Amino acid sequence: MRYFLISLFSLLVTLDSHCQDTRQEMAVYNIGLGSLAGGAGALLHKKSNEKFGKVLLKGLAQGALGGYFVHESKNLVGRISSSGRLEYGWGAKFTNAIGTSIIENASQNRDFWEKWNLHIGFNRLEFYTKEKFSVKYRIMPFSLFFTAYTAFGNKFEISKSLQLGEIIYSGKPTGPTVQGVVAGATWANVIELNSLSVNDASIISHELIHVFQYYDLNYFNSFISKPIKNLSESSNSFRKFNSIFYLDAQLPVFGGLYLLENINRKNYYDNFFENEAGVYSNTLE
Repeated sequence: MRYFLISLFSLLVTLDSHCQDTRQEMAVYNIGLGSLAGGAGALLHKKSNEKFGKVLLKGLAQGALGGYFVHESKNLVGRISSSGRLEYGWGAKFTNAIGTSIIENASQNRDFWEKWNLHIGFNRLEFYTKEKFSVKYRIMPFSLFFTAYTAFGNKFEISKSLQLGEIIYSGKPTGPTVQGVVAGATWANVIELNSLSVNDASIISHELIHVFQYYDLNYFNSFISKPIKNLSESSNSFRKFNSIFYLDAQLPVFGGLYLLENINRKNYYDNFFENEAGVYSNTLE
C-alpha cells in the first residue's frame, strides 16, 4: 500500500505510507488523527476572545489523548481474537467511546469532560456533564438504514450482539474476498458475518475494528455543526429532525476514503483500513 487518506476540514489529505504492520505505527496514526481532528475543529469553533495558540494547543493535546484511548480500545478488540472471548467487547466499546468523546469535545473547543457519547447500533446516547447532568437520545439514520438493509435474508445474532454491543447478522455477505471467501463485511457500524465463520473470533475482531474505524470519524460532525445549527434556527422542520436524529455524516467520508484506498490495490490488505483491521485483530497475512 503506497498511501492512505484521512479527512481534515472536509478536505482529503494524502499521506505517503508504507504498509503499517505494527501496532506502534497504528498508535501513531490513531493519536495523530485524533490530535489533528481536535486541533482543526477547535480552531473552527474558536471564540473571538480566545487566543489562537492556546485554542490550537488545547485541541491538539485533547485530541491526542482521545486518540490514545481509541488505540487502546482497538488493542482490547485484539484480545477477542487472541483469547476467543467476546467478553472483551464491552470493555473495548467503552474505551472507544471515551476516546471518540474526548476527540469530539476537542473538535468542538470544549473541555474534554463536558460531553460523552455511546453508540449501540443505530442508537446514540449523549451524556452532558458540564453544569447539570442530563442524557439525550438520538437515532443515527445511516446506521438505522444499514441495520434494516442487512436484516433482509440474514439471521440476527442476538447473543453476539449483546456480548459486543454492536448489531451483528450472519448470512452470505458480499465484498472483497480472502482466498475466494467473504468471511465478513461491515456496513457503517453493522456487522455481517458469513454463516461459516460466525464463531470465528478473529473474523469478529476484524469486523469490530471496522466499526471502530467508522466511529473514528465521529468528529466530522463537528466540522459541519455550524451550518447544521444555522439550518435548525431557520427551519422548524429541520430543528425537529435534528432533535430526533444525529446525522452520522461520516458515512460518505469513510466510504470515499475506503474506495480511494482501493486505487491501485494489489491485494486484500493493500488498503489502509483492511491493514489496520488485520493488525489489531491478528488476521494480517
